[in-house]
Amino acid sequence: MSDALLAAFGICAEEVHPELDAALAFAREIGVRQVEILAFDGKPVVEHGAAALREARRRLDAAGLTCSGVGSLCLKPTLLGGIAAGQVTRDPAFRAEMEVLRASISAAEILGAPIVRTFGFRRDGMVDMGNPGPRLPRGGEIPAPILEKIAEGLRHAAALASAAGLVLGLENVRSCWANTGHNAAAVIAATGHPALRAIWDPGNDYVSGGVPYPDGYTALRPHICHLHVKDARVVDAASGLTAWEAVGRGELDYTAQFAALRRDGYTGTLSLETHWRLPAGREPHRVEASRLSFEGIRAALDASLGGAP
Repeated sequence: MSDALLAAFGICAEEVHPELDAALAFAREIGVRQVEILAFDGKPVVEHGAAALREARRRLDAAGLTCSGVGSLCLKPTLLGGIAAGQVTRDPAFRAEMEVLRASISAAEILGAPIVRTFGFRRDGMVDMGNPGPRLPRGGEIPAPILEKIAEGLRHAAALASAAGLVLGLENVRSCWANTGHNAAAVIAATGHPALRAIWDPGNDYVSGGVPYPDGYTALRPHICHLHVKDARVVDAASGLTAWEAVGRGELDYTAQFAALRRDGYTGTLSLETHWRLPAGREPHRVEASRLSFEGIRAALDASLGGAP
């Protein structure tokens, strides 16, 4: 199949294999040319020194692959409830996260990545990663005082990325305030910095209580610079318990999402972020789980050629 959207696909390396060379081999096997990196060879990317990062870049180049983004965990653990408005950038926890961001920016510069990821601060009262937890419509509201503090912090972070010529990609995730397309769009609008864009994750929107397509996508569409693709299902509606699935076996409508991306002329990257693992008693390897999910992606891409509703 000749498909420009398929050509825009890549993988999240550590989701496929903890060893970079094995992840790169899988990328070449399935025919993608872009790799997003959060961790490799036993360490988060931000813990690798410059020499190791230069060697990783050499391995990417030798494989004919490019790095689409650096998957920093910046601001994912950071709480805002105890910080006064106007004081976010002075908070010790925030300042520590900016050191993580600076390390991520340095890694992106060496790896040749255009995007560094961030998150929208951890939700106060969140237990673990929020699963199980309430799946509120559109992810629930962001109180105005909290939104003001999120914007204060992200303006500072976006300025750091911008100074390095990079995009700061805000990923929506269940445990953070920017959990759905609607809430991520609200955060980006409140922040008002041109370097802050969106890493759209329909699966994270869904487990947070959103309707990824068309609702969350429509809200976030003007801001999207990158996508993550994974699938999920609700296990128990009462508790909000969800589980990851192979793409095509869950409850997300990727056929419609891919058709909409074509319709809207999307030109960014899409990364398979597998998350799902094979059931116990079967082949546990991340590579096989990722291969099955990529088969689901191909099927949805084929089906999406009929157009978006």
